[in-house]
Amino acid sequence: MIEGPKDTGNRQDTIQRIQVGVVGLVAVLLLVSVANFVLQRASDEQSALEEIQAEAAGSARELVKDSTPAPAPAEPLAELGITPAPVAEDEVVQPVPVVPGKRSQVVPDLEPDPKLEAPMDQER
Repeated sequence: MIEGPKDTGNRQDTIQRIQVGVVGLVAVLLLVSVANFVLQRASDEQSALEEIQAEAAGSARELVKDSTPAPAPAEPLAELGITPAPVAEDEVVQPVPVVPGKRSQVVPDLEPDPKLEAPMDQER
């Protein structure tokens, strides 16, 4: 019966030692990771990712050499339909001159009805 309190003391001591060991292990792992990161940034060698990107850029240049380069768009937003495209000078439509006294062609559907007494947007 005397051994009961002694076991709880040993158990707490064991748990504390395990906690200290785990914290120490995590601290060493973190320290090694930070040191590796700093040394990798300081070195002039290319990382594996940078080597892969350089190889891909080289093969992309070879593919581009074979094809003829397309001219850069002057108005990329206009090509996407976001903004109106500028009209070239040779495509500008000149307005038809109006001769006084001569009535121009009128589309009947667009003329207001002379029989209407009030505008359509107003109630009687």
